[in-house]
Amino acid sequence: MRSLVPGFLIVLAACGREPTTLQIERAIPAYAPVVGGTTIRITGAGFAADEAGPNRVMIASREAPLARTVDDATLEIVLPPADQPGDAEVVVLNRHGNARATGILRYSAAPAIDAVAPTDVVFSSTSTVVTLTGSGFFDEDAGTASVVVDGQLASDVVVTSDTSLTFIAPPGVALVWPDLELINQRGTATAQRGFRYTPSDREGLLLFSVSSSQFALFYDPTDHSTIPIPRVSGSSARFTAVVRDDRGDYWGADRSRRFGRIDMRTQRLANPSALQGWLPAVTRVGDEYLGVNRNVLRFGRLDPTTGAFTTIGDEAIPCCGSYGLASDGTTLYFTAPSTTAPTITPIDPTTGVTGTPVPIIASAGFHVEDMRFFHGTLYVTSRDGTLVTLDPLTGVVTPLPVNLGRANAIEVFEYARDPAAIP
Repeated sequence: MRSLVPGFLIVLAACGREPTTLQIERAIPAYAPVVGGTTIRITGAGFAADEAGPNRVMIASREAPLARTVDDATLEIVLPPADQPGDAEVVVLNRHGNARATGILRYSAAPAIDAVAPTDVVFSSTSTVVTLTGSGFFDEDAGTASVVVDGQLASDVVVTSDTSLTFIAPPGVALVWPDLELINQRGTATAQRGFRYTPSDREGLLLFSVSSSQFALFYDPTDHSTIPIPRVSGSSARFTAVVRDDRGDYWGADRSRRFGRIDMRTQRLANPSALQGWLPAVTRVGDEYLGVNRNVLRFGRLDPTTGAFTTIGDEAIPCCGSYGLASDGTTLYFTAPSTTAPTITPIDPTTGVTGTPVPIIASAGFHVEDMRFFHGTLYVTSRDGTLVTLDPLTGVVTPLPVNLGRANAIEVFEYARDPAAIP
């Protein structure tokens, strides 16, 4: 190509004409995403006149995959991707030579999401305003922004500045942590576990149902109100025990003798581990998962990642039926059936040594399914569908004015107050 240019210029000079000058003036738009793929126009001169021939365009040392000559003053190109944001040198080459320009085109960094507020959104709400803070929302021709929440397009997206925007969260599935996507002309930003869809804006208890239509029920002890959490399509899991981890995720043991994190999108166990027996009761004390293994009638420690159960101590627990296991932060208790009456018994979580059993004073139909402490009070589900409070020191049962249906598992729901505390 270089050997053609000098001869071409000599011919023009012999004809008394000035050689065509190749020039670059502007890039429109002046900003483009680092991922490339967008179409921009380059204005200048010498792109077509005097048999300029095909134009090649280099952007930041990479050739544009498509360069179309519109007229002598305009090129239209598809932008190649860049290694990093910042000013990009533009080079145009044709039979007239080459032209270079800097300061006319800048690769913009993709948008980024740094924080999401609030951390919790009631799953049935249609009016909750969520704020994203970060960068790349407005400046450098960011254009119109769209926000996608777990595949659903959010409404009322308002960009308030380059570092902030708001949107209305769509309704979702309770207990799911949805992924967020922000899409604009500068690219795409993602935030995994952007916020949590909650059953309520208050703390309470979750009772995991055996009903075919209801996955769980949220119970608010302050006013005895309830909020049903329906099953998603295809969900049929039944849990014998559910326990919450420090990330706010829930883990479950089912009747198929498996244990794993519950994927709340599907309401099924995600990559479960096979259990060494049937666990009708599991709770967490500190960082340890403790449970009752009905097959060997022993108390022990559960490894949530492998499903391995290690017995603690030498004492056997009574047979058979359902069991409950809960800690008030100081003392760990378990309930077990008996030939005469169910009992509640303190147990040392490090040695497995049990204290004195206390008979549970309840009606003949009362049968413990599971239990949890909530704000210092022990709540117990019964096989007959009732919910009661139980004094572990006296065994006295106080029925609550609700009938929630049978629930094999119960766990505390805590409202996230400090987003920074969530891993």
